[in-house]
Amino acid sequence: MYQMNVKLRLITNFILFQTSWFSALFLQEGALIIIAIAIFFMALLAQSRQISFFILVCLLPLSLLFEFIAISIGIVSYEATFVPTWLVGLWVALLLTFNDSFRFMLSLKWWTVALAFAVFGPLSYMAGARFGALTISESMIHYWVLFGAMWATYAALAKFIYQTAVIKFQQR
Repeated sequence: MYQMNVKLRLITNFILFQTSWFSALFLQEGALIIIAIAIFFMALLAQSRQISFFILVCLLPLSLLFEFIAISIGIVSYEATFVPTWLVGLWVALLLTFNDSFRFMLSLKWWTVALAFAVFGPLSYMAGARFGALTISESMIHYWVLFGAMWATYAALAKFIYQTAVIKFQQR
């Protein structure tokens, strides 16, 4: 199989995720085909499909639980009664960045990763709310404290699972 230049692969992974994110932002359910195509190419071009698949299998249920908790305690809400399909696709696309374009972030110290997730996770949802993809149901202070803490916790778990995957599959 053709080996893509490392920088080009990382840039492509980043662009495919951003394509997924912006299409979800503007189109929600209408973005499913775009997100599915992006996921297909992200998986096809992954540096290590084993590591990416391990991360996906371990973190997707946790990610969906994260969303369910955020919805259940009223931090965010969607038109759908549960986690929207487009959001599931967006989580898959995000998780497929963890061993490629986002790997540098997960290699940092745990507190740096937690801080970055605590800031940028809630910011991305705020952007989604501004475009009508979701509703933030809390005051901004409450939203930032709760959601920031949730994202920081998620970051610690994601970093641990990422490191576990790298160790597990590099020993083979």
